[in-house]
Formats: sequence, structure tokens, C-alpha cells
Amino acid sequence: MLITHLPSVLSVGALPEHRLPRFVTQSHRLFTFPEGFQQLSITLLDRRSLVIAASTGRSAAPPSAPSRNPYRGFSKPQRTPSRQLQPPSSPLYDRSSIFPTLIPMDTAASQAAMLLVQNMMVLCRQLRLPVSYKAQEWQGKIGAVEGIMCGKSESSSATDVARRRFSIVVHVHGDHAFKKYLQHFSSSDALLYRGLLLQVDTTEDVSRILSARVQQAFLPKFENEGQDAAVAERVAEAATSLGRPTIITIKHSGSLVTLSYDGGWAAKNSISNEFTAGGAALLRAHYERRHPNDPTAAAASLERLFKVMTARRLCLCFEMVTGSHGHHGQLPAAEYLVTTAAHTFDPATGAPAFLDWLPFLELCAELEVPTNDTWVVAGGYLTGIARQTLDALALRGGPTGHAVRTLDELVAVGMGDGEAAVSGCLRLAGTYPHDEWQGDRLEGFVVAAGQRLGPEEMRRLHWIRDALEARRLPLTAVPEHLRRPYMYALREAMAAASDLGSVKVATVTASTAGVSDAVRARLQAAAAAWMPQAAMSYTSPGADVRDRLMELLASQPPEGLEYGKPYMELPEGRGRLYSRLALGELGCQGLLELLAAELTAAAAVGDASSGGVQERTRALQEVVSEAASSSDPPPSMLLVRAMRALAGHPESAGVLRYKKKMLMWSFPEDSAATSAANGDGTAAAANGGVVGYSLMTFAIRNGLPALRQGTTTYAAYVDNLVRRSWGLPKPLVTQVQHFARCWAAWVAARGGAAAVDESRYLEVAEPFVQEFLRRRGAMTLSGRSETAFQGVLICVDTSEAFTQALRQAVAPSLELSSAKLGDTAFSKGMVPGGVMLWLEPGGEVPKKLREFLSSGAAPFTWVVAATASRPMGLNDNAPEAKRRKGLAMAKLGAVTAALNAYGAANRLHHITLPATEDDIDGAVTARLAAEAATWLGRGTPLPAADPAVAAYFITIPGAGKSALTKDMTFLPTAPTEGQPSQQRLTVKVLNSDTMKKTVKNFNPNRYWLEVAAAADSCHGGGHVVVAVADKNLVPAPPGNTARALEPIKGTGVASLAIVPVVAGPSTRTAPAPAHADLYGGLPDLPFPLEFVALCMMRTLKRRNHEGGLDGEKAPAAATVVAMFAGLYRHKPLSDLLANLSAHFTRVVELPIMRGDGLCDGGGGGGSVPVEVLRHVAEGVRDVSERAKPQLPAVWETRARELLLRPDVVEALEALQIPMEDVRRRLGEEVASTIEEVKVNAAAAAAPVATTNSDGGDGDGAEMMDVDVDGTTDAEERVSYFSVEGMDDEALRAAAREVLVPELQAKLRRGSLHVTLWHKLDPELGARTDLRRALMGLVGTPVELEVVHIDISPQVIAAHVRMLSADEAIPSKPYHHITLAVEKGHSAVESNQLPARLEAGEQGVERLPLKGGPLLLRGVVTAVEAAEGLGNPQRP
Repeated sequence: MLITHLPSVLSVGALPEHRLPRFVTQSHRLFTFPEGFQQLSITLLDRRSLVIAASTGRSAAPPSAPSRNPYRGFSKPQRTPSRQLQPPSSPLYDRSSIFPTLIPMDTAASQAAMLLVQNMMVLCRQLRLPVSYKAQEWQGKIGAVEGIMCGKSESSSATDVARRRFSIVVHVHGDHAFKKYLQHFSSSDALLYRGLLLQVDTTEDVSRILSARVQQAFLPKFENEGQDAAVAERVAEAATSLGRPTIITIKHSGSLVTLSYDGGWAAKNSISNEFTAGGAALLRAHYERRHPNDPTAAAASLERLFKVMTARRLCLCFEMVTGSHGHHGQLPAAEYLVTTAAHTFDPATGAPAFLDWLPFLELCAELEVPTNDTWVVAGGYLTGIARQTLDALALRGGPTGHAVRTLDELVAVGMGDGEAAVSGCLRLAGTYPHDEWQGDRLEGFVVAAGQRLGPEEMRRLHWIRDALEARRLPLTAVPEHLRRPYMYALREAMAAASDLGSVKVATVTASTAGVSDAVRARLQAAAAAWMPQAAMSYTSPGADVRDRLMELLASQPPEGLEYGKPYMELPEGRGRLYSRLALGELGCQGLLELLAAELTAAAAVGDASSGGVQERTRALQEVVSEAASSSDPPPSMLLVRAMRALAGHPESAGVLRYKKKMLMWSFPEDSAATSAANGDGTAAAANGGVVGYSLMTFAIRNGLPALRQGTTTYAAYVDNLVRRSWGLPKPLVTQVQHFARCWAAWVAARGGAAAVDESRYLEVAEPFVQEFLRRRGAMTLSGRSETAFQGVLICVDTSEAFTQALRQAVAPSLELSSAKLGDTAFSKGMVPGGVMLWLEPGGEVPKKLREFLSSGAAPFTWVVAATASRPMGLNDNAPEAKRRKGLAMAKLGAVTAALNAYGAANRLHHITLPATEDDIDGAVTARLAAEAATWLGRGTPLPAADPAVAAYFITIPGAGKSALTKDMTFLPTAPTEGQPSQQRLTVKVLNSDTMKKTVKNFNPNRYWLEVAAAADSCHGGGHVVVAVADKNLVPAPPGNTARALEPIKGTGVASLAIVPVVAGPSTRTAPAPAHADLYGGLPDLPFPLEFVALCMMRTLKRRNHEGGLDGEKAPAAATVVAMFAGLYRHKPLSDLLANLSAHFTRVVELPIMRGDGLCDGGGGGGSVPVEVLRHVAEGVRDVSERAKPQLPAVWETRARELLLRPDVVEALEALQIPMEDVRRRLGEEVASTIEEVKVNAAAAAAPVATTNSDGGDGDGAEMMDVDVDGTTDAEERVSYFSVEGMDDEALRAAAREVLVPELQAKLRRGSLHVTLWHKLDPELGARTDLRRALMGLVGTPVELEVVHIDISPQVIAAHVRMLSADEAIPSKPYHHITLAVEKGHSAVESNQLPARLEAGEQGVERLPLKGGPLLLRGVVTAVEAAEGLGNPQRP
């Protein structure tokens, strides 16, 4: 038998397995075999070789299998440290004997691939994006024959040239860079993927690029829904209008890695390191878990994976979940991979072609790779419900079990047989259950628009579902040594590298932060043994080679362009690829001619009225006008816009997917809280309580650098995070701010933020969140004594000196700005730590002061008002004196008016300030401040939560909700001694339609959260609050009622369900003869047809409705009422009431009309014409909330004719119960509920509030310097903005390596910084817009790199390049860090170093760092004038 490898011009990647037989039959055309060879067969030996086998007439023994080191797997948690893991020596994977790749790419495709890569790099330069490149060279020679496979023709001389191969990591610094690229790139540019890895071949002397293509990549960067809500809207629109299902998957918390068919493993921004070793370990372990106790089967499955990947030229993307690479949102219970995407390559351009979700799932099922939990939600209606569901889950932080059950229930609705059933809803099980393998803290969900589903697609989906369900791996079914295989290997490698004994192995940290080269080398050797198919070996080229590569990629003239044209034509009419370099070389005139020709061609294209043609024509016209007024060389942005106009916008940029992260928290059930109170520190999390991933990761971990710069910077960071990035409403903003203050105090009492390592932050954070959940947010914050002031302190017209002295005495945790008072909503969490508001002398009454006080702050407010001892040199009758006096009276009047109900006389303290000349040493002012602090005492500690009722209407439009609640201000209630009844009760009616118009940034999806916030009150003294939801709460889809009540769950607020009903016999219970068959074929409803008819008639008659649902503004008003009634199908009144009783504290029936049935004596009934009721029944029976329109227009027209007919109106109105009687009955029911709540509250009274949603108790809070809201006052106090908190010692050490000893001694000590903006800067200092933008970035992390050290006799500075900085940071020509200043000179002279270098001034030189650029990380910091203007020179 003959066995041979086939390293020829034929590409293995071009031959799927099912095409091998055809190749065998035609192989004689390619190869000549000796006579006598029979039964020719060809098999895939590995991912780059074919085996050709032919038998002869004589027998022969089969060849022995190639020898290899047997894989022993992860047999024990710890291995002997002395054993050395080496890559196998088998020739099967010997990359020096089998040439490295077989890429089926012809010359044109190779040229197109290289052009896409080059255009991408040029565009990054044109946009000045912070992108860096890391190059690694493949070991071993790349054969000349491979030139054919990389796109060179056989006649090309390049095939005779030895080549070098490089893998280049494209590292994009900052999410804003991705977004800016997507805004400007064209279909002629490679997409800027995350984890983008390029494969580049060059000549041996790196004088020319021979080929360049994308080797592997992750999916494009996608936005959080809060940052790009438009994507979420488009997903919903795709479901409604295009019939595309919504695909929901879990976002696991881990690191991204990819596996390529020809390039091995890669991480997001690196290759050949501990991250790629982790991927190899966990993929190998996955197949061992799939085949327990059968290593041969596991190895065979892994081998098959690589054969298929090679045949199809695949790259797989994974989320790697392990605690060994630093802490994420939660330490996982075990380690695992989840496959998130797969791509092959476009045969015409070499660009990554990602598989659609259905073929991707089929691939995962076929190859048995680990899959994700997936929910397929079909139909626009259920997609809208899914979005609301995810929003509710985000606001409670998950947790995993609850989130999974909620989505399962939603999909079950679509899969069921009821009215809400939708074809296409499905649940696909993931391999690793998140709640078992990772934990209860869920990072979030990825939501995307899928492809349309027909019968064939559903058949395929059901096959996938069955296959995935059978492969689910519960954690309990996996042996211990396979649960954390990579952690064990890492510990072993670290122990061996440190030469530690076996006793110390277990104490080695699992974090790889700063692993040594020795550890990394051992991990790579281990990875080669685990997965020899993916073993790669790299060397690091010198800086000169790397720079040469980058320059060639961005500047080498492209090949394959049409003669004299700046583009190449793609095959099969796929259009053109333009060259950015060639466009730039045209000059303005040549560019203008090209654009004009394209404009003429566009005008001649068939249908000029089509949207695409019009859009391109308009874009070309705009660029033509710009080019006509430009001069050579063409400006960069002109070339960017020209390319966009010529090449067009790529379809791939419109990927419809977004990420929904879990933001807030949910408290445990009452039983859990009781258990925790008894000392069980973990009970909170174990019984349903959880703090969301976003708070853990962004507020705690990522906020540590800002917290190290002080609480002021940290408060600004959190404020910018929740307002700008997350876009939370005010109630949630204040809750997150309270959470951050609690965390800051917790850390300060335990060594400070400097003692917390980001990679191991959970060691400190987990005990904190357990305490936070156990106390239900009512944290005891350290830093203030138990007798410290609690409440809101307003200083009116006090001097700056007095205010500062009182501030020091009171030590408030929060200081508000009068100029931006509307940006800070009152929260109970403010009270325990104390809040201070200064109304400066001469200032006007803040516009939002009354609103702030009336929103709940008044009961806790204290006032210190000052008057001057003399009119400050002015006559009492002088206009200025009168103006000041009037302003003072207005401010004082506004405050006291709000406090009258709470004893204003006892909360107001007057002082008379001394004249300046009478208090030179400030002793009098200090004494007055001390007296005021003594008067304030403990202020108003937060009392127990007030008894509260949240009332909900379970009904349909037209039932009279708004009319009933319009005047619901005071309700009958028993008086309490010493308290007038009208002061003891607050009723808040929340109309969702009105809130859309009056509440800034109101999100309708968060309406029920607003109801819960309105019911949250702590006035004390027997005060009761009633929050009325003026909105229809319907019981469909299933779970909708529970979702609406979720925000008040566990808060102690009582819930009241109000169900409008009919009184007496109805056409349903006692029909007249004419009504006997009215309900035939109509599903059970909780109300009779006359009830629906009355609601329809009311809706059609009303005008100027808040939501536009009236007969005048809504053409389908009656249809909408029918649609709401249809949501109650199959829910008779008894079932509805029983279901509501399971969720609500109290359920009441509210009669609003009399029924139209027969009386007991047989009389009455039939006053409403039967034709009206029949038409209403037809609409309720046929309406479909998912149809467009929901009912035919003829039905709506006929309904209006019937229901507005005078005799019908008269009959329906006669059945109404007078509104005054209904309102009185409603008041009695609410009052009864209040009394019940008060009794329960009295029985469970406690001295400390434990049910408030945003925390706070009477024990005080740590002082934060200021809560920065981007206010004008805060901005004006800033002297300069800088980047601080960097590794100063690392920079000094790097500088010492290039400085002579004499200069080393002059390096600055203490903290170093990069100045971003200074108020004395002659160019930027006057830009208030820039100052305001930077104020919004305070606390934001920044990456930068030091590239050179600039030296002069006067100053020494490190030249830095900003990497991940936000676009708001000014692009200064010379960002730097001043390292040394000679006596008699100032740091501002560093700004002149570039000009002095360019002029060649003697003694001024630039020295590169010996180790290459130094990467540093810091945070944006605002330095106030008091500390920043001591030296008038700019730093």
C-alpha cells in the first residue's frame, strides 16, 4: 500500500469531506500512479494534509500509526511540578515538515484581501484612532510553493522568493474608536473587529508585502442598549415588520478567545500566552467531559473538530469563563467555554464571513462544541414583552435562576396552545447551565434579530434542540479534576517556576496578573500537549521590523487595480473595491473628475427615485462640492467622505444586536433576610438576593482607580457612569450613588482602595455586597459618629467662611449645587449621611428648590439663615440693598413655606454674621458655626418606612381610571392625636401618558418602577402614602402582573388590585331572550359585553385624552379597546380574582355600572340593542394584538356608527353608576387598605428602617467631598484636568535607564500627571465647552503610552500618546509628563520642548525608552483652584 502526503497546489480547505469521492474519481488528471495500484482512496489526515492510499495486488501490512506522546488528561487536581510538558514530536503536527497553510485563494482574491486590510489601516490613520499593532513572527521557513496558495500565480517570480510570516494583533484602545470607525468606514474597508488578528507574508528582507489577510476575529463590537437604544428599536421593528425572530442568549462573564483552522489560538489583544493556553485546556477538558473515562473518544472528537474546521476554513469564537485571569463579576463555580460565533472567509475578498445563527447552531450541534442557552422569541408582540422583561431583569440584577425561569415562561407562552401562542418560539439548552457553572450573578443577555423561520428552518431547529438537550452537562455530573483543569495547571506552572514545594502549591494565587515568562512558557508547552493540532510557535521581531511591517501595510502600492483607476473589480458583478491610497494620489482635481463621472453614472442608473440611488447621488454631490473648494493635498476627511460616497456603506455594519446588562440589585426574600440577620453571612445571596454584574464590575472594580484619587473623583466617576453611560432615571441614580457611598466607606474602613487589587477585588467586594443585601441597603457607614447630623441642611445667605466652618463641623456626605438642583432627585439614602445645600448671598431662588423639597426632602430639612450686621457699606434704601434684601426674603420664604407642615419654626436658626473687620481671625465665625452645629444635633434621623399602598387598576380603557383618581387627594382616615389628617396622608397619582410629556427622559418601560418609587416614603409620625397607577394592568402575557409588582417586592408596600366590574345581573349571568346566543363562540371574559360597550362608547366620546386615545385623535379607538378586552380571554372573573389574590395584598371589586340582564322577577334587561352587543362580541372574538390592523377598518367604522348612535349612548349611560358614588366607594376601599397596612406596620414596628429601596439608616455615612453633577459651580472651581493615578515608579525606572546619573537625581518625587486642560492655557483655557466635557469624564480610566524622554537643561518631560482616551479629551500636539524642573524654571516650559527639538537647539535631545513604549493607566482628575493655583504656572 502506498501512503503519501499531498502538499500540492490543491487546497484541502476547498474540499469538504463530502466532495472527496469526486476528487478521487478525477485524481488521475492531477497525479500519475504506477500501474497496478487499485482502490485509490483519499482521506483528511489533519487540517493541512491529505493521505492518498492505493492498494496493490499483493497484501501488505497496514502502516503503524505515527508515534506520539499519549495525552493523559487532567487526571489529578495537582501534578508533580518536576514533570516537563513538551510539544509532541510526531511528524503529523511537525510544522517544519508540513508547510503551514493551504489557503484556497487565487491571485485576485489575495489582492482584494490585502486591499481591505490596507484600507482599514489607512482609515484608522485618517481618523486618528488610537490603534496599536503587535507583531509576532511564525517560526520556521515558509516554502516558496506556498506562494501559489497565498494568491501568487505560478509564473510570478514571487513564488521563488523565501518568505516570512507574521501574525499581527490589531489592538483598538477604547470603545469610542470602534464607534467612530463604524461611522466612517465603507464597503471597501475591512471591518474593525474585536480581537482582529492579521496574517501577513513578506519577503525575507521585509522589503515587500506578499500577502495580507484577516486570520481570525471576534464579532464586531456591539453597544449596550442604554448607549444605543436605536439598535433595540430596530430589533423590535425587524420582528414586527419583517417577521424576524428575536434571539436571546446569555452573556457569560469571561475572556474572549478564538481558534483558527490554520493559526491556532488567539485572545482579544494577544496571542501565545496564558489566555490562549486557557482556551486549549478548557476545550480539551470539554471533550473529556463529553466522554468521561474514554480518552480515546475524547481525542477522536477533538481530531474530528479540526478536520471539519480545516475542510471548511473555520474560525471559532469562545467566551472563556475562569477565575484564573482576574476577577470579573463573580468567581465562577467551575471553568468552561461557550462558543459564541464562527466564521469562514469570503472566497472573493478573504474577509471574515460569520455564520448566521441557525447554521452556527447546526455547526455547534454537529461538532459537539459547548453552546449557549438560547431563547427564540417570534412575533413583534412577544418581542416587545421580551424587551420589557429584560428591562425588569436588569433593574433587579438578575439573578440567574429567576432570569432563566422568566424567559422560559415567556417562550412557553409562544409554544403553548393559547391565544398568545406563536409559531417559532423555542428554548435551546446550553451545554453549561449558568447558575451551576458560573453562579447567580448574571452579566446580561445578548439580543439579536434572527433570520426568518419557515417549516424547514423549524425542522432544523427542533433537531438542534433535541441534540443540545441531550448534551447538557450539569456540574454535579462532572468529576472534580475536570471542573477547574486550567486553574490546576496554572498553579502547577507557577509553583514550578517559583521552585515552591508541594505544601505551598495550594497557596499560589490563581490570578495571572503579571505572570512571568517562565510560567507563560510552561503553559504554552502544556497547551501544545493538550491540543497539538493548534500548537503554534512564535518569535518576537525587533521594533524596526514591526515598524517596517506597519509602514508597508499602510503605504505599499496596491496590486490588481484597474489600469489608471483607483479600484479593482470583484468577480460575479459584486462591485468594486476602491483603494484609499490611490484616491489620495489623485489629488483634488483627479478626485473631482472621478466623483463627477460617478455622479453622472449614478444619474443614468434606471430608477432614480429609489432610496439607494438618491442617497448615493446626494452623498456624491456633497463630496463634489467639498472637493471643488479644496486644495492639494486632499484633506483627510475629504478622502474619508469620498470613499464613503464612492464605495457605499457596507451591509455588515447594520448587525442588529445589542447587549442588555444586569444593572441594579434585588434583595433576598424575607426568610433570607431573617436567616442573614441570625448571622448567616451568605444567606442573602443564597435566597434570591444579588447585586448586579454592572455594579460589581463598573461601580466597584473599574471604579477603584478613581476611588484611589479620593472620594470626590470617585463620586464624579459614578455620577458620569449612571447618567451618561447607563442613562438611568433619577430614582435609580440616587440609589446607585448611595451604593457607591456605602462601598467607599466599607473600603476606607479596611485599608482603603489602594489595598484592593483589581484582579482580586471580589475578596473585598463579596463580603460588602453580602452585608448590603443583608441590611437591605441600610448600611452603617463608617467615618461619621452616631451623633452626627442626619437630614438636609440648607444654608441661606451665609458667608463662605461660615459655611466652610459649618461644613467641617457637620461633615455631610453629600453637597448639592443650587445651580443644578434639578439633576439630583431626593432619596432617603441621603438622610443618614447628611446633605448640605448652600444658597449664596446675592443669589436667586434655585428654580428646582420647591420641587426638591416637595419630593420628600421637606420632613428632613433644617435651615440656617444669616443676615449681615450692616448693609455692607450700602444705604438701607439703596437699590442694591433692597435687591439683596428681596432675594434673601424670597429664598427664606420658599424654604419655610415648604417646611410649615413640618414645624418650620423649630427647623429655622437665624444668625447675624460679623463684619469682616470685626472677625479678622475668624474666631467669631467659628463660634457661630459651632453653635449652629450644636443646635442641629442629630437632625432628623430616618424613621421607619411609612405605611404605603400601591393601587393598580386591572381593567381596559374607558373604565374611568383618570376620572376616578383625578380628585383623589384626601381619603377618609381616622385622625391621630396631634396630627391633622390632611398632613398624615399623601396620595400620588401617576398617569403614564402624562409622564411621557412632563417627565424628562421618561422611559415607559420603567413605569412600574416609578410607581414603586412613589410609594417609598419615610416621613414618620403616622404618615401614610398611597401611589395610584393610572394605567391599565392586564394579565397577558403570562407573568405580566408579577413583572409589574416586582419593584415593590420585599419593600413592605401593600399592593391593592382594583377590578372594575358590573353590579347585578348582566347579559352574561342572566341574559334576556335576545341575548341568549351572544356569548356563543366567545371565550370566557371577566366582564360582560355591555361593560366593553360602555368602555368603547366612553373612549369614542372623550376628547383631548393624554395619550391620544379618543374618538377624534385615534382612528382605531374602538379597536384598541377591543384589543385590551381580548387580553382577558379565557379568564373568567373568578379565575382572574383568584390569580390576583396570589400576587396582591388585597383585591377589591369596584362596580362602575349595572348589568343589562334580567332581574330576579324576570323584568328588565335588553336596554342595549342586541346588534351593538353582537358587533362588540365580533370584535373581541376576532381581534389580534399582533395583526396589522388588529381589526378590519370596516369593523371600526360600524362600531362608531353603533356606539355613538343617540339611543345607544342613552342606554349605556343609563347603566352607569354615578361617578360620585364610584369615587366614594373607591375611597372607602383604599382607606380600608390603609388601615390594614397601618395595623400591620404597628405590629412590626422597628426603630430602624430596613425596607427602603435605596438604603440608609441612622448610623451615618462616610463623607464624600462632593457629589459632582457637572455643575457650573464645580466647573468654575477647577484649575486643571489631568490624568493621575499612574504607576509613577515604573515611569521613573524607565526614565533612569536612559538618563545619566546626574539627571536621575533630579527626577520629581511624588505623584506625576498629564495635564489635559488648564484654565491659564492661552488657547484652551477659555473653552468652557471643553471644560464641561472633561468634567463629565472625571474618574474615567485612561490608557496612555510613554514613547520618548525629552531632555533640556531646564526641564525633562516624558512624551506620551493617549490611547483609550475619550474623544472629549483635547488632541494636544504634545501630551507629556513633566519629570524634572531645574531651579528657577517652571513646568510650563515643557510645552516648548517639541519646538526646541525641531530647531535643533543644543542640549535638547529626545531619547527613546530602552524597552520600547511604556503602557500606563490612570484616571481623569479635576484639580480645584485651591490646590491647583498655588503655582500660577501651568503644570
